[in-house]
Amino acid sequence: MRRAPASSVSHRSHATHDAARRASGRRLGAALALIAVLAPWAAHAQTPLPDPYDYDEAVPAPKRAAPLRWQSVELGKPGHKYKIPVYANRNLTKDDLRDIKQVIVIIHGVKRDADRYYETAAELLTHNPDRARDTLILAPRFSGSIDSGFAGMAAWRKSSWEDGDESVQASGRPAPVSSFQVLDDLLRSLDDRKRLPTLAGIVLAGHSAGGQLVQRYAVLNNVDGPLRRDGLALRYVIANPSSYLYLTNERPRADGKGYAPYERGICPTYNQYKYGTDKLPAHVSAYVSGSASPNARDTDDTRLFVRYAARDVIYLLGGADNNPEHRLLDKTCGAEAQGATRLARGTGYLQYEYVLAARGAKPVTLHRSSFEVGGVGHDNARMFGSVCGAQALLGSGAQTGDRAAACDIIKPRGR
Repeated sequence: MRRAPASSVSHRSHATHDAARRASGRRLGAALALIAVLAPWAAHAQTPLPDPYDYDEAVPAPKRAAPLRWQSVELGKPGHKYKIPVYANRNLTKDDLRDIKQVIVIIHGVKRDADRYYETAAELLTHNPDRARDTLILAPRFSGSIDSGFAGMAAWRKSSWEDGDESVQASGRPAPVSSFQVLDDLLRSLDDRKRLPTLAGIVLAGHSAGGQLVQRYAVLNNVDGPLRRDGLALRYVIANPSSYLYLTNERPRADGKGYAPYERGICPTYNQYKYGTDKLPAHVSAYVSGSASPNARDTDDTRLFVRYAARDVIYLLGGADNNPEHRLLDKTCGAEAQGATRLARGTGYLQYEYVLAARGAKPVTLHRSSFEVGGVGHDNARMFGSVCGAQALLGSGAQTGDRAAACDIIKPRGR
């Protein structure tokens, strides 16, 4: 067989390659044309549906470059010392605190995310640099008994701390101490004129489960008076708790027309602690015993209310915290007796205070401010970062970010 000349083979090879390129080009052109035609449809078909909007949950905060470090703070009396973790904007061991004029103690929610709550308060100071120089932020953490990294410290079962419950008794842990006692000891530690000679006021603020703790503590504690006599103003800021401590057996009527005893057939325990003052746990009764006679139940509750009415309390209610199925909402019958949502329970309790204050021959003066934060759900940063939230924590004239929520005053009905 004769071989074809090299030039002939080369010619045919080039021709074949040219034809292949032309065919490939035609196929590519056709493909691009098809893509151009289908692109709008493809883009529409591939666009994922957004997740259902949750009107109560905040958008997750971006991860930090480095986690915040807490400080170990020792509290208690000789013979019963214990430690808790606290986030703070000063080194509590080494820093000179003689320039501090105000302390903000901010209490976390059920997630025990004290670092996030610390950041909420710290963010307010970025908008108020003049306050940053003389304001101390303390964000204590009520650690869970299963939390890692807090060995040897006081710890609580789940969220029992929100009721004032005692810490767990376990090997390697300090003796049980109630969360009420922790707040007592923390506030007393600030009443130190050698270390904090210019301190004038303390704000104790809590949101959600923290709001529950602060509200019950504001009713039951016995340190408010001594602190005031020592020249320290104490303010309680209560935001979006799931329930409140009532001081009578009345609850909001379902028809909205006032208050009446709740139907025990529906909820036999509705007035038991933590929703009312029936059947106080032994440690709570012992905690309160210094303020009222144990022999007159009705008188005790009356005295508690008169004392609570005189305390400086600010309520903050999220205008959009109105989901009756919120996953963290207390849905026990004792809580449901107070209303269906946090917003309903809050407004019901505020009006209840006005009703109690107006009873009797001598009306009681309420030292209260109450606000509804417009468009905000169950979100501590937006609640405390609102116009009224910032002023509750930092005082009148406090500045906020451009997107701070506006607030409406909640007034007594009929006024």
